[in-house]
Amino acid sequence: MKSIKNKNRFFAFQFLVLFLFFQSNLFAQERTFKVAIDSWPPFRMIEKKNYTGIDFDIWRELGKRLKLKIVFIEFPWARCLYSMNVGFVDGMAGLARRPEREEYMYYTTPSYYTCTTVFYVLKGQSNLIQKYEDLYKYQIGFVRDSAYFDQFDNDSRIQKYSVVKEVQLLRMLAAQRFKAFIGTDCQADFQIIQENYKGAFDKASYTPDNNVQLHVAISKKSIYAKEIKKFNEMMRKIVDEGKVSAFAKKYYK
Repeated sequence: MKSIKNKNRFFAFQFLVLFLFFQSNLFAQERTFKVAIDSWPPFRMIEKKNYTGIDFDIWRELGKRLKLKIVFIEFPWARCLYSMNVGFVDGMAGLARRPEREEYMYYTTPSYYTCTTVFYVLKGQSNLIQKYEDLYKYQIGFVRDSAYFDQFDNDSRIQKYSVVKEVQLLRMLAAQRFKAFIGTDCQADFQIIQENYKGAFDKASYTPDNNVQLHVAISKKSIYAKEIKKFNEMMRKIVDEGKVSAFAKKYYK
């Protein structure tokens, strides 16, 4: 009887060892990739932990192809950039290339979306800004820590009014808090419709004639920084296969 009990204990111990072994291997194989996010429709739309938008679709596609568990962490935009800088998160999307950002992140190639920089004014006031120099006459709204085009970004002579989210720019322009705001058409046009401002604004006559290329980026302090070539390869496939265009069609209706 004692022998049977000892055997049972032995088998139970073996089972426990095997269970812990397989569990540890399972967790060892699970690769979590943390992504800093904020709200930026139609690329990133957040409603009570329900994440929709072009960027979320891209991350899920990347996660599937690279066998990553994508975890989204919400921050204001400036905090997202800081989290990339210190390596608290592994990646971000919706990023325009800027030299200061390249010091702490790797941009994947190719870019996955192209937006055009536009100045928005109240309906019927498109001629307020006919050339770059006209910007000096007015206060211009913009989203803090966003990249638009170098001349504007670095021009301290322009009276700039910063906000945290682009939707604030729409509301403030409608309330005539300033004469114009700068934005990217792929996002601002979508939000104007969503916020019921369709027909309320015009695009200024002056355009800087530049495009903003959007990229996915990896923090240089991330353990995944050494896999940048794999991310580049997968991004190229996703773009070339028309996946991004298909994602976008769901939101631009």
